[in-house]
Amino acid sequence: MRAVLRFAAKALVGLVVVQAVFLGLLVAAQAVPNEPIVRHLAQAVGSGDYGAPYGPDGVGGLADRFTECVVLGYGVSSADDARSTWFRATGGPRLSSCEDGVAEIEALAAGESVVPPATYFRYWNGYSVLTRPVLALTDVPGLRLVVTGVFALAALAAFWALARSAGRAAAFALLLPVAAATNALAMPSAAFSHGIALAAVAAGVALTAVAARGGWRGAALGAAGAGALFCYVDLLTVPPMSWAACAGVAGAVALRRRGTLAATVRTTLAAGVAWPVAFAFTWVSRWAIAAAVHGPGTLTSIGEVSRFRLDGGDVSQEFGAGVVANWTWWLEHTPTALPLLALTALAVVVCAVLTARRRGGAGLLAALVAAAPALVVPAWYCALSNHSQIHAFFTYRSLAAAVGVVLLSAVVAAHRAPTRTARHPEPVPAA
Repeated sequence: MRAVLRFAAKALVGLVVVQAVFLGLLVAAQAVPNEPIVRHLAQAVGSGDYGAPYGPDGVGGLADRFTECVVLGYGVSSADDARSTWFRATGGPRLSSCEDGVAEIEALAAGESVVPPATYFRYWNGYSVLTRPVLALTDVPGLRLVVTGVFALAALAAFWALARSAGRAAAFALLLPVAAATNALAMPSAAFSHGIALAAVAAGVALTAVAARGGWRGAALGAAGAGALFCYVDLLTVPPMSWAACAGVAGAVALRRRGTLAATVRTTLAAGVAWPVAFAFTWVSRWAIAAAVHGPGTLTSIGEVSRFRLDGGDVSQEFGAGVVANWTWWLEHTPTALPLLALTALAVVVCAVLTARRRGGAGLLAALVAAAPALVVPAWYCALSNHSQIHAFFTYRSLAAAVGVVLLSAVVAAHRAPTRTARHPEPVPAA
């Protein structure tokens, strides 16, 4: 227990250092001049790349352009804005979104004074570290292209890391459901803000897959890094996707490389606890920084929004309504969802039979442990019922990730148990 407490204390210090780095990057992003950004935003208004809150995603669903408008307008103001980069980085001023933001962008392009208030301090806005310098150098289509590249690199990193740690079949099992039965692949071009969020998910999976090779401590650090990163760049699009995937990956890596129920339980639990702790710590750190700079009144605003996202608004108050809303959207707008579920069920049954023959009851139990993080997704929908119902057109993606976690655990458990049982076994080649 002392060793665990010492590890937790060191990890906490690391989280504090991470918050300092995050804040420094926000300040650097705000130091990017607004003049070229305004020019490129005005071009986007003229071309229609900016203005509409929603649009088709190309695969039968909706693309969230509203959040894009938020991201594009973050930190943008006129030359007479005398507030320091420190003030703007901690306060999060942004232009109005979409239709309302068009007039402000046109006013800025005409040289008029537009100084938006600093009120968007409940999010870390880490996306601005990428979006503001890129938008200063190129236009909105160019930004979409850059996000597409970042997303592709992150996805490749996730596949490579998981393939190296648990086998190629495991990598396909986790990633294929999201790629085949959601609009994730369309997001970098259709709604680039979601492309950034999904890139953060993939990067977190890669980090956890590599770190989990070192046992439960490595898994905890990797998942904590994933949780902090996701909160930094995007708070509420698909957090259960990242949480479930990272914890599931940690358990799968432990099962593949160590082959014991105890190791699988320890590693899955470590990652499953570390992710939300880091996520929450990063979120609360943003509150503390905002309150220290802009006054304690900011906490009231944050509290009101948080309560609304839990169960407020004109939505169903029935328990599980968030789960129903997301399940219904997924099946109604994704033709590949039902075939995916049917094939996954068949694969899980086959893998369970193989697991029982090769590993016995302990192997089946270990597979259940590694699959347990999939339950994070419906639990999240129930906890944040308002947000999950209102935004089911993009939060539904986490359901496919949950399917991927279940399939991942089944595939890894069905693999023959490792012959080495040493504390640090030899690397497992990709299967």
